[in-house]
Amino acid sequence: FYSATELFLVVFAPYFVIRFLLLPLPIAAVAHAMEMDASAFYWNSLTNLVLAEFLTNLHGFVAVVTNHAGDDMYRFRDGCRPFSGSFYLRQVLASVDFDMGNDLVDFMHGWLNYQIEHHLWPNLSMLSYQKSAPMVREICKKHGVPYIKENVFWRVKKTVDIMVGKSSMKWFPESYERAYLEADAIVEAKKLAK
Repeated sequence: FYSATELFLVVFAPYFVIRFLLLPLPIAAVAHAMEMDASAFYWNSLTNLVLAEFLTNLHGFVAVVTNHAGDDMYRFRDGCRPFSGSFYLRQVLASVDFDMGNDLVDFMHGWLNYQIEHHLWPNLSMLSYQKSAPMVREICKKHGVPYIKENVFWRVKKTVDIMVGKSSMKWFPESYERAYLEADAIVEAKKLAK
């Protein structure tokens, strides 16, 4: 890990210097060459960059964090084997989908509204998430696994409730978690025995 000084000098300072000091300079130079107010162009460019940075981070927060936080999401005590039964169950229990189903809504969400499907199969194409969602929902219904799909604004509220301590995420029952992990180990041992 970085020390506080290294974090500032290696990570933050170069980003801020390049992004917010150097990047607007060519705009100011062009304005100066055109005998316009270079200072105003620089500050307008800087304002646009800061606003774009804020909106991009806000969108990223809403699109990613809210799909993984809420009083209806589970936390787990122990790690699990990749691509095991526990792994796939956890992908559904620890993720939420937003409203979806038509190209316009999906485009507006950047196809990030299919977090459950994305966590199950991270390498699928965006349109494959759209096609697989009804099948995943049906499998979850058949096996009594909660498949949560909610409005993005409701998810933001649930995330804020977690952040301010009004609610918290649920712990997956320890006895079930242990049993699933043991079952995964048995399946893995049988694979290796072959």
